[in-house]
Amino acid sequence: MAFALIVVINNVEQPDVSYWASIYKCNSYAKAIEHGQVSSKDRYSNLDRSQVNVTAYCKPVYVEEDVELLD
Repeated sequence: MAFALIVVINNVEQPDVSYWASIYKCNSYAKAIEHGQVSSKDRYSNLDRSQVNVTAYCKPVYVEEDVELLD
């Protein structure tokens, strides 16, 4: 099992999907994408400053053994 990072812009699911071994890492990137976070030390990362019409989330998926999982 892996976790697919899904990005939706203006209600259109983007075709590029990355697969993650860890739900925590995947969710971390999803949050950064939604909030426009530019670095892990972004001092505004705790503020609610979501980008307009950008959504990101992770969902569990089964992938073939040869699919690269990010860590």
